[in-house]
Amino acid sequence: YTALAFAGAISFEDGVRITKARGEAMQAASEASKSGMVSIIGLDSDTVAEVCKAASEASGEPISIANFLCPGNYACSGGSAAVDKVMEIAKPDFKARMAVKLAVAGAFHTEFMAPAVATLAEVLEDVTVSKPRIPVISNVDAKPHSDPAVIKQILTQQVTAPVQWETIMKEMVGNGFEQGYELGPGKVLAGIMKRVDKKAKMTNVEV
Repeated sequence: YTALAFAGAISFEDGVRITKARGEAMQAASEASKSGMVSIIGLDSDTVAEVCKAASEASGEPISIANFLCPGNYACSGGSAAVDKVMEIAKPDFKARMAVKLAVAGAFHTEFMAPAVATLAEVLEDVTVSKPRIPVISNVDAKPHSDPAVIKQILTQQVTAPVQWETIMKEMVGNGFEQGYELGPGKVLAGIMKRVDKKAKMTNVEV
């Protein structure tokens, strides 16, 4: 939403309003079921998917990769029992370097958040979306979109779809990425980009 506002696709005010409604809807969806997230470090995405499959079969609850962050770092979302099972088996059975339960309210970016979609779609109906003045890459499909109707659709899908951050970074590098700027405190995104491409130039701008 910050990127869309910066690109002129939505107003700052609408960005704040949508973000507030989205957060409240996702919180309500989280409270409707026992779910959570776990970060697995030290495995490739295919192996993490195998961990999720094993945990789901053992627990009887769904769990899947919710955030493809960068090579060797993936977050999984699912039922609480499935999350606990991932914590139990990731290191001894699949040789993960680390499995860390995340301090979040629920299983974000999965079907556990489906109840929030309708609420978000309703809010977006009253929002004017314009063609972005610069490309904004969606974390749903790692592609830029300029059609306002498609942007609205993507924003609703983003609630239940995995975050394709790793693919976005790779696409940027493949398309001639030369210099990146991380706005805000910390250097997390810069560090992630370095995991994707060690030669990438990143600058942190404190705001």
